[in-house]
Amino acid sequence: MKAPFNEISIAEPCLQNWDEMEKGAGFNFCKACSKNVIDFSGYTSAEIIQVLANAGSSVCGRLSQSQLNQLNLHLSIVPTINRNWMKYLGVLAIGMSIFVMDAKAEKINTPVEITKNIYNKTDDKKTGGPQKIYGYVIGADQKPAAGIRLSILDTKYAAMTDKNGRYEILLDHNFDSSKNQLMVESAQYTGLLILNFSRAKQNDIKLKKAESIIMGKIMMTSKK
Repeated sequence: MKAPFNEISIAEPCLQNWDEMEKGAGFNFCKACSKNVIDFSGYTSAEIIQVLANAGSSVCGRLSQSQLNQLNLHLSIVPTINRNWMKYLGVLAIGMSIFVMDAKAEKINTPVEITKNIYNKTDDKKTGGPQKIYGYVIGADQKPAAGIRLSILDTKYAAMTDKNGRYEILLDHNFDSSKNQLMVESAQYTGLLILNFSRAKQNDIKLKKAESIIMGKIMMTSKK
């Protein structure tokens, strides 16, 4: 029987450019090593471990440092004596089920106020005419962030902040108002704002440090 492992790591991070790889459904294809690289960034710890446990060969993946830390935390909690994957995944599944049930119960017991949202109407997706939206991007130091590129998700509309951290985007008659997520495009920072098309001035976007992403062959070893 295969010996259990209690540590997961990426010993040699891959230096290939993820964005330049051939896109797949949940993975990118790396031509340098002719392997699929799974994007684990949206996976839970239980899902990642299940993929690794069922893999017939080595797995190349892409995940955040915090995900990697969480995986090893789970492995350190589970007893190493007589550990097997079915029991381990069962424990995780039970824990997740309890969490989901609690969340659903809380959601049901919480009064929900239903309000009208004009942007959800299928016949009212256009903005009604050209309009300008603008706002400011603030850095972690609470100062205006210059040279930050922003774009409205799934559209061609984008802008760059000036020295005062101000951006401005002009929307034309064909703009679909259901596209309302303004995102920061940066390797160093993250930021997201849900746009309010009822006014030109938008809320400030506060930058956050982007979480480091690790990519490469995932190693499963046993601590001694």
